[in-house]
Amino acid sequence: MKKYAPIFYVVSLANLCFFLGNSFFILLPVYLKNLGASETYIGIINNIDKIFLILAAFALGSLIRGHDRVRMLRQGYVLLLCAYGAYLFIDSLAWYIPFIRVLHGIGFSVAMIMGSTIVFESVAPEDATEAIGIYGITGAITNAVSPAVGELLLSRGCPHQVLFMLSCVFIAASLGLTFFMPRLSQGQSGDEKNSSSMGLLFRRPEFAAYMLAAFIFGGGFGVIITFLPNFIRTDTALNYSWFFVTYTAVLIAIRLFFMKRIATAHTDLLVAAVFGVGAMMNILLNFPGTLAWLLSVGILYGITHGVLYPVLNAHVVNLAPQQERGRANAVFSAVFNGGMMSFAFCLGFVIDYCGNYLAAFNVCAVASVAAGAMIAMLKYKKGPFR
Repeated sequence: MKKYAPIFYVVSLANLCFFLGNSFFILLPVYLKNLGASETYIGIINNIDKIFLILAAFALGSLIRGHDRVRMLRQGYVLLLCAYGAYLFIDSLAWYIPFIRVLHGIGFSVAMIMGSTIVFESVAPEDATEAIGIYGITGAITNAVSPAVGELLLSRGCPHQVLFMLSCVFIAASLGLTFFMPRLSQGQSGDEKNSSSMGLLFRRPEFAAYMLAAFIFGGGFGVIITFLPNFIRTDTALNYSWFFVTYTAVLIAIRLFFMKRIATAHTDLLVAAVFGVGAMMNILLNFPGTLAWLLSVGILYGITHGVLYPVLNAHVVNLAPQQERGRANAVFSAVFNGGMMSFAFCLGFVIDYCGNYLAAFNVCAVASVAAGAMIAMLKYKKGPFR
């Protein structure tokens, strides 16, 4: 693995602590279900934060210019600490839950975007895919650790408030680490000049197509995060933590051992093929049963997420001019989370209407095939391999 600037390692450790706390909220749908919520309610509440996450991301795209990245990251962690603490007071489907989710969404947006922006601005463009892939491990590993720990604690009779308290401890650690982060140079974090319009970038077919692919990829991830735990609980006798452990293990293996090869691959063909893998995963969800089935689903999703997120993120950022890389990263985050919110909102209604979860998974399968076909067409329109 390439050696990066010191700030890369400090912000990665802070990101690990941040997501260790945040990933306990993968089990929030389980808590809401126990409180008597419908899938429609769960889909709305679990993703209402995305509305303000998206708004915050677009706002950051403008505010990020000329402001101290580390200070903004610290502010995001402070907002999250307040939000995580507020969950401790939830013991029913109370009216104030949406407001907590809004605060959560704003804090999450600031923390995630500023952390990844620091990474992009501390590495050379040619190292961006590998760097963001390695950095992403610190967040992805928590999708296995926190739900597994949470499921274990809940099975031992601990209330969800214990999980919320643990999330507060981890985000406090992230906040503390910001005071030990080296400063980015003025050329990296200062007031950049000669900005270009992001609107002009969206007029480029390649940029627009990859943003649409990010939207669809985010939508599939939103469905998995929102509905898979309750699907496994209600339709099988298995523990959903097996899925998260398996997919995270595969993702980490890909990020650690294959990112250099992935970074040199033909991007269009690679992305199209991996969207096909994601479609296969969603189709396989139609046949629930054994542990081998759940592990297979986890492996396929580990490949999908392990490759698509860093490749899409880095490709979109690298398509933008140097002075717009931070803004492009913020817009990517907004679009990805917009997909999560839109799919979860809409497919929560579909699940309640159809009376099963499979309709949602099948919609995601069709969307993945469409995204893969769209990206594959880019390669043929451009002619020779890139």
